[in-house]
Amino acid sequence: MKTFFKELSQARPDPGGGAAAAYGANLGLALLEKVVRLEGQRRPKPAGEAHRTWGEALAQLRRLAGCLEKLQEEDVQAYVNLTSARASGDAAQLAAAVREALNCPRRIIQQAGEALQLLAWVGGHCKKHLVSDLLVAGEFLRAALRGAYHIAGANLPLTTDESSRQTLARELGQACREGEDLYHLVKAALVARENGLDHCRG
Repeated sequence: MKTFFKELSQARPDPGGGAAAAYGANLGLALLEKVVRLEGQRRPKPAGEAHRTWGEALAQLRRLAGCLEKLQEEDVQAYVNLTSARASGDAAQLAAAVREALNCPRRIIQQAGEALQLLAWVGGHCKKHLVSDLLVAGEFLRAALRGAYHIAGANLPLTTDESSRQTLARELGQACREGEDLYHLVKAALVARENGLDHCRG
């Protein structure tokens, strides 16, 4: 953690916002994992829930965390490749580098959205006193998907084909809006649980 913070604060372009977004998402996942582990120690399966166990939720969490950790590294390499391609003047190399620079933050948005879906499930079945940690996790995940969207938007003008640029802009905007909508739904449900406005399932 300290190493990444030190690298992020240096006066150089990488690691940058995309890597920070992936790192922030993993902070949210770490809090989510804490809750899943605590519940898994107490009982293997939520009451009345036949299709998922806490162990299965933990396995999904670990897969998401591994993917985001990889994306954190890939974002740095994508920026290096983009810088090199722009300096080369090679149109094909630049087009490939731009696609890579856009794909990485888009995948961060997707992973953050999947993590929010898992957070919603956990929030509906964990003990009420753990909900506050999930609210914090949700904030990290929201910040990650919005941050990744901003990074993708900064690279989008490098797409020279107007039609492709418009298509990518629509796709990125839709992914971000869907993530935002999901975040607000999850937050509302968690706040309701925290305030005792629902029936406890735990």
